[in-house]
Amino acid sequence: MITLQHTPIKSQSDKVKEHMLAGNTIDTWQAYKLYKITCLAQRIYDLKKAGLSIPSKIITRNGKTFSIYWIEVENDSSPATDHNNTIEGVSNPDREVAINDK
Repeated sequence: MITLQHTPIKSQSDKVKEHMLAGNTIDTWQAYKLYKITCLAQRIYDLKKAGLSIPSKIITRNGKTFSIYWIEVENDSSPATDHNNTIEGVSNPDREVAINDK
């Protein structure tokens, strides 16, 4: 007899939440590259509606404007530090800019 293991499928909101709870920021490009999420703003809205404190920072680089998001750490409104400034191998140079611009 074969026993199938059920692996729960995570929602897009769950993926974004876990990503940020790990101390990472996220932007639209990363959401698409890592999780194939095409509407990050809606997922952020859903998470905020569920009670999470998710600040954002608007970044302009090379004439392009976008937002980065993170989960606010208690007693700290800046993104949690990520020692190598990467997210699962995807470089995020704007994260350092956002932290320093704060």
